[in-house]
Amino acid sequence: MRVGWQSWSLEVSDEWSVTDHPECLSLTLSNEGALQVSSARKQNGFVAEQDLLFPEEERESWGKWKPVHCGEFDGIVYEYTQEGIVWRRWFLRNGPVLLFVTYNGTPDAAKREAAAVSKVLNTARAEAGGEA
Repeated sequence: MRVGWQSWSLEVSDEWSVTDHPECLSLTLSNEGALQVSSARKQNGFVAEQDLLFPEEERESWGKWKPVHCGEFDGIVYEYTQEGIVWRRWFLRNGPVLLFVTYNGTPDAAKREAAAVSKVLNTARAEAGGEA
């Protein structure tokens, strides 16, 4: 099934539980990990690469970022472990739309769910019109 908001969507299989919160869309495969997606829309122009980068002091514990391509979006991803939890943070762009995607889970869940998370993110599609 296709889920998302007005300016973006993802394809998810029935194995995912999907909860639409006002601030984000939460997807879970287990109670040990969660994938959350929210978005913003730039008022003027397109989201630039520099718009994806937070100030160094805010992300210094995240380590180095890597370029990434997810469906119709491209951007950067950080992966790090903090207090025994694996974190992956994607900042993705397509035109004026910016996606904030976070996965966090136990190391076992992160390893077990990595392929399913990648599969979902690779279906990211920009939708015409609408708010973020």
